[in-house]
Amino acid sequence: MINALSYIVVQTPHMQAWVDQVTNHIGMQVEVLEAGKTMRIRADQKIQRFVVTATSGEPTMGMGFEVPDASTMQACMKALDAAGYTTTPGTAEEIEFRGVQDMVHFVDNDGLRLEIAYGLKDASTEFKPGRPIGGFRTGKMGLGHVALITEHFEALSNLYRNVLGMNLTDYTYKPFKVEFLHCNPRHHTIGIAHTGQPAKIYHLMLEYNDFDDVGRAYDMALPNPDSIGVTLGRHINDHATSFYLKNPDGWMFELGWATRTVGPDWEAEELKGMSLWGHDRTWLPDHKREEARQILRDLAAEGLRAPVVLPENQTQLKQNTKD
Repeated sequence: MINALSYIVVQTPHMQAWVDQVTNHIGMQVEVLEAGKTMRIRADQKIQRFVVTATSGEPTMGMGFEVPDASTMQACMKALDAAGYTTTPGTAEEIEFRGVQDMVHFVDNDGLRLEIAYGLKDASTEFKPGRPIGGFRTGKMGLGHVALITEHFEALSNLYRNVLGMNLTDYTYKPFKVEFLHCNPRHHTIGIAHTGQPAKIYHLMLEYNDFDDVGRAYDMALPNPDSIGVTLGRHINDHATSFYLKNPDGWMFELGWATRTVGPDWEAEELKGMSLWGHDRTWLPDHKREEARQILRDLAAEGLRAPVVLPENQTQLKQNTKD
């Protein structure tokens, strides 16, 4: 039923820090609606990809998922109700702020606000990045993907797969339990992980069109090493070359390039690890960090590698290639 991750809903006590990071570092466009109180953030031709509201309390992050029309939204509501999730209609103010035709929202098992919406409007002006970049890969595949650390792994897996209709792309149990789920050709739109830590947003992945924009963002982060939550590396499953940048609210932006796509004949598989190389996760406990490093050493000894497939010649590449 879900088509894509459409937008992100943020409440933050760090409005100016958000403005500075998303424009000057990441390269998105900010539209301030009420100074110090509300803003929209753009990543493409859409009116928004983030709606941000100031708060004096703790920061929060929620997600808006796209459906094609009102009838599909009604079907989602019916499925959610049957699964025990209570949906609430969006107010006129919320709908106008988001620039959608209609939306409803509910709360998942970890307390995260999720929205179902359709009809996200195009902006009346061209996208103007905050710094010179080649743009973001969005379109019908949506904004990107979100990875969650959950305390209710089975419940969230059921929600996304059996209630909202996403499909399993792949999964792993090392160095922790993870499922990657897709709802369009993007390799995954949602990742859920059980790491033994409390539930939280892990990261939002934004995909640049140009590799140099990843490198320049990494250069900008290097003078402040503490801002890098995961070092530069390449994922074993979606083949993204990326790094993770901490944002003002404590979760991370994964800034990446050249992810592969999946098709209707995709078959889920168990992964040998999370990354082919790099991606040192500074937040992991020491024993898990060493386990992840050993996985990289084993993959290197095996000679496992992956092709780079650019968007204009994407094919449904199922297997990594070896020496």
